[in-house]
Amino acid sequence: MVGGRLCCLCCFFTYSAVLLLGVCLHDVEASNCPRIIHKQVGDTVELPSCLPTEGVTSVVWKFGDKTVADMEQSLNTQSTDRIYLNNTTCSLTVRRLIAQDSGNYSFLSEAKDVQRDTVIITLHVHEPITTPVLTANTTSHAFNGSCTVFLWCTSDGQVNYNWTVKDRTHRGSSTQHYTIRPQDGETTFTCTVWNVVSEQSASTTVTCSNDTSDPTKPEPENFVLFLSVAAGAGLTIIIVVTIIIWVCLHTQRQSEGSDANDLTVYADISDYASEDRTSANMKPCSVYETIDNRVNAATSGPQTVYDKIQFNHMRNASGSP
Repeated sequence: MVGGRLCCLCCFFTYSAVLLLGVCLHDVEASNCPRIIHKQVGDTVELPSCLPTEGVTSVVWKFGDKTVADMEQSLNTQSTDRIYLNNTTCSLTVRRLIAQDSGNYSFLSEAKDVQRDTVIITLHVHEPITTPVLTANTTSHAFNGSCTVFLWCTSDGQVNYNWTVKDRTHRGSSTQHYTIRPQDGETTFTCTVWNVVSEQSASTTVTCSNDTSDPTKPEPENFVLFLSVAAGAGLTIIIVVTIIIWVCLHTQRQSEGSDANDLTVYADISDYASEDRTSANMKPCSVYETIDNRVNAATSGPQTVYDKIQFNHMRNASGSP
């Protein structure tokens, strides 16, 4: 009777050990199965089933609510040349990934006609990272001789930023500012943009100088040269404008003098030959000659009233004293 109890205890412990070993193996296998996978656009991914394949009688892979692979029907609703179902390992392979492939993939299976737990794997497909553009702007401080460096790092997509300065790296945002001094010499700043699948970097070197002049103001030599050129250009413009005004006034005066000459009586009265003169080759007479010619020629004899009276009424001299 005691031997029977010992045998039962041995069987119980043996069954418990086997069951515990099976649970441990299952947990180890499940822990080695990734439930979240990150890939880049254009890559190929293999989604594991995360369950034993012995005695599997039915396998279905779904993307969201859509069935993308079925072992029995060889169903593939997305793209037959991109999706492949391995009937031995029950894994699902997706080639030439695109951003729209991101989402939850469900593995449904039956072993010996018994439904097993559903395995869900989340796939993240990331856009490729472009090389960032790093811009630096330095401002000098006269009171202590230091410089403040402002940095901007830009890149496409959702990325994280790491900054490396003097062999020290820390995580930050897309903009940073640092303080450096002339004794630091050349200081290199590196911006690294990254995600879980790739990364890209850009660097720039900055030196702090004691020159506190405003970089937006022109240098003195250049400023003097600029003033000289501006003065010369202004003087040239003044001379040209003066010449143009003088020419215009001179032309106007000549025009007014010509008009005044044309408006005199000499211009209005046309030349003509005297009616009393019959000579063919006689020159045209002026207005004075015309007026003079039209006066009747003086007759011989007395021209005054007195003369007329004397001549017309004179009596013969009497012989008496």
